[in-house]
Amino acid sequence: MQTPFISHISPVVIPDFVGVGYQCRFDPELFTAQSAEQLGIEFPESLHRAVTKRQAEFIAGRYLAKRCLVALGCSETQVRISQHRAPLWPVGMTGSISHSNNRAVCIVQPLEIAEQGIGIDIEQRMTDSTANSVKSTIINDAEYNLIMNHYVSFAEGLTAVFSAKESLFKALYPQVKAYFDFLDAEVVAMGRENLTLVLRKRLTANLSAGSAFTVHLQQQEEMVQAFTQS
Repeated sequence: MQTPFISHISPVVIPDFVGVGYQCRFDPELFTAQSAEQLGIEFPESLHRAVTKRQAEFIAGRYLAKRCLVALGCSETQVRISQHRAPLWPVGMTGSISHSNNRAVCIVQPLEIAEQGIGIDIEQRMTDSTANSVKSTIINDAEYNLIMNHYVSFAEGLTAVFSAKESLFKALYPQVKAYFDFLDAEVVAMGRENLTLVLRKRLTANLSAGSAFTVHLQQQEEMVQAFTQS
């Protein structure tokens, strides 16, 4: 069963991804206290006092996760919250959830065919003022030059890099189980459809400095979506 606050549900298509993904739009103004129950999603106690938008985006993401798990034949379809607010996937599954600007996306893959981790991120394009105010926390000078060589709009390019690094964090979190900084991964090659990130510090015994990852990018109107698998 669906509720009016979720609409435009469609599959996610990603190159080289063997799994299931869905995306949707959601309207927080149409979200009600009954929406989670109508969708069969457990509503965590920790979100009872959250603002409506946060509640709506959580339920939208978990609903997409449920659809993915059902499509994969998983009997357990609830995705609870683990450490650092990361999704706690049912045994045998791994996935990633993201939301931005009233859009949500989720991908899920069985562990038997998965790499160490998968990460997806969706972001609304930054404004010029926001991009200029946060750039020093996201990129170094070499990355700035790459962006300016490949994008007419710095804000658009920085949004793509930000999303790419977010997707990398999500893909690596199952191994690292800790936060790491945006500047701990550097863009060394960039295109409109993909870019390459290289770790600049050792994160685990198997994730040494110099480890490289390809991130797939998709531009969608004023949004950018990034996908990484480790």
